[in-house]
Amino acid sequence: MNILLEDIQIFLLNLSFVFLLYFLYHKFIERNTQRISNEIFVGLISGLSIILCMTFTLSPVSSFIFDMRQLPLIIGALYGGRRVLIFLFITLLSYRYFIGMDEGYYASVIIYSILTIILCYLIPRFTKAIKIKHKVKLAAIAASFGIVLILILIFLISPNASPIKLVSTVVLYGTQFFLILFFVTLIERARMERMIFEELKKLEKLKIVSEIAASISHEVRNPLTVTRGFIQLLRESNIPDDKKEMYIRLSLEELDRAEEIITDYLTFAKPSLENVQMLELHDELQYVLKVVSPYATMNSVNIHFKSAPNLFIAGEKQKFHQCLINLAKNAIEAMPQGGDLTVNIEQEEDKAIIRIQDSGVGMTEEQLSRLGTPYYTTKEKGTGLGTMVVFSIIKVMQGEISVNSKVGEGTCFTLVFPIVSNE
Repeated sequence: MNILLEDIQIFLLNLSFVFLLYFLYHKFIERNTQRISNEIFVGLISGLSIILCMTFTLSPVSSFIFDMRQLPLIIGALYGGRRVLIFLFITLLSYRYFIGMDEGYYASVIIYSILTIILCYLIPRFTKAIKIKHKVKLAAIAASFGIVLILILIFLISPNASPIKLVSTVVLYGTQFFLILFFVTLIERARMERMIFEELKKLEKLKIVSEIAASISHEVRNPLTVTRGFIQLLRESNIPDDKKEMYIRLSLEELDRAEEIITDYLTFAKPSLENVQMLELHDELQYVLKVVSPYATMNSVNIHFKSAPNLFIAGEKQKFHQCLINLAKNAIEAMPQGGDLTVNIEQEEDKAIIRIQDSGVGMTEEQLSRLGTPYYTTKEKGTGLGTMVVFSIIKVMQGEISVNSKVGEGTCFTLVFPIVSNE
């Protein structure tokens, strides 16, 4: 009973050698290397697996020794190519010679020489195969030849072998046969899933680009259409001067709106900082709140400002203002019936924290998860670009942004920036 348990442990140990090494290769190495490097890694991993399998062998019956060296040999050859096959063939026979020169050594030379010739024939067909079932079929042919060669040799060397020995041979090598098919299927499915995942990432990027393009074209077309209409009206000779002034003013406003949309898009697409300087948060926030205070007054919103002086961060003043004005305007627009806009500046260790809190309508979990993504806005008239620009500017300034919100209670944007020394 103890011998049986030891044999099972050694069998599982052989299997774990092969599985662990190939798992590490296909999970972390294959996608990050070129063809030659792949061959080297496959050769080293397969060679190491062969040596480990041949080191830990099991003997279910007397004079019969089994290990799973064929599994890494066949898998490594099929996925590594002919050069890897030659390397594995030399490794296997060299280690077998190191273990001991006996009649089993010469038997190994015969078996694996024939198997190597068969694999040389199958490797190009395996490489060209596209469907998984074709690759599994070729792996099955290689594994079958390996088992048949072993069985023939056993019959030649031990024509009067006991039934237990024959049954053990068939069961163990039959198990190895199905494990080879399992490994090929597993590797191919993992490759297919990775390819599908990479393709989905590409499609997601294209989808984002198309959504942004649709958003930009739609939003820019509207002010241009309005401007074109006013210019056509200006061609009429009987229009009063006050009407002309109104048409010109409205046309310029629409063109300014189109320029703002394009600027937001470019800021999001390439959020770089050009004129980085020291920014004192108290002064910058005070300036921003002065800019938005008329808009807040129009919407019956009261602004509360609490500051911690002498906190400096690094950034570009214009884009930092753009970021804060966008957040303040969004907060004001989230309070259609009026409310309170609270802006606090705090310090925690080496971080400066800006909290912009409103008492507006708030957002659901689903809205929060989509905040900052292309073509998404909670406003009836909006492109979603403003919030995207905010996220981009904060990221390029080495800052962090988090949002907490409850429906009916309001929303709080928390911006965290590293503090820099005034010196």
